[in-house]
Amino acid sequence: MSDTTRWYQRKLFLEIIFSVTIFLLTMVQQWIEINTFAGFLKGLVFFLIAYGQAQVYRFFVFPLLMKRRYVVYAVVSLVVLSIGALGTYWVGDYWIAPEHRESFWVDILYYFAFSVTGTITVMGFFLTHQYYTEIEKREKDQMLLNEMHIKLLHAQLNPHFFFNMLNNLYGVSLTSPERTPDLIMKLSQMMRYQLESGNKQTVLVGNELNFINNYIVMEKERVGKRCEVTFIQPDAREQLALYAISPLILITLVENAFKHSLTISRKWFVNIRIDLRENTLSMHIVNSLPDQSMQKESMGMGLQNMQQRLELLYRERYQFETTTGENEFQTQLTLKLNRA
Repeated sequence: MSDTTRWYQRKLFLEIIFSVTIFLLTMVQQWIEINTFAGFLKGLVFFLIAYGQAQVYRFFVFPLLMKRRYVVYAVVSLVVLSIGALGTYWVGDYWIAPEHRESFWVDILYYFAFSVTGTITVMGFFLTHQYYTEIEKREKDQMLLNEMHIKLLHAQLNPHFFFNMLNNLYGVSLTSPERTPDLIMKLSQMMRYQLESGNKQTVLVGNELNFINNYIVMEKERVGKRCEVTFIQPDAREQLALYAISPLILITLVENAFKHSLTISRKWFVNIRIDLRENTLSMHIVNSLPDQSMQKESMGMGLQNMQQRLELLYRERYQFETTTGENEFQTQLTLKLNRA
């Protein structure tokens, strides 16, 4: 995956700058001199205990609040803050400045307040950064959706495909008229889905897979028995209704598999498997390679456009790989989905 984030906006760089800033502020607040190596070492140990406690709170305690486990959150928060207070108390009163030691309860309350303040500072930075990152992502998503809405109406409808499907329907109506109503209904559902989903940011996974299934049924009518087609999809309907996916982001791989697999010198096949385990959707496609004389010039453009959408909509939440073998082409896509 390509990363277009500027170096000064990257998460690691921001964390380093924030850590150094908090370190210097901590030294000033605690009146720890860092003009000698011993002073620097004392300050560093003091800071690492306080900062480590705040990071433990950030990654392990705060998620409990997001999961609405309020009682567990309150108890664990008290424990973590108390451990941080005891650690800084021991370093501060017994190593850094033992000559300024007050009574135990006065000092422990001071360091407990210091732990709370440090945690609030770290969490404030984290939540602020997360908020602006989410705003930036939503702005990019909205720009993409506006652009994709136009493209979907003009390109994704694929008039050539529907023209072929109508021709196939005409042939079926002559030979097997009893199958025609069902195929017409599937084609109508596909057209409606493409038009309606173009205005949506996400759709249910079940609806997206139903669209793909209709597409494959229509393609089977087009290719007939010349191509061996298999399609395996999850059958857990309840799970398919729990998660959402960007519309028409999977169909590109299916279209490419049929479009770029035609061969007469070898076995012609398209095998598609989609799995959904919890919030992880994986799509694995294996198709035959086209004969040299049947390769299309546009091969690769659809994949490139799809990867651009993935990078904008699923950055750091997807994996996409392609492999070319001796007689077959494989694509593997894994997506981390959000709940609907």
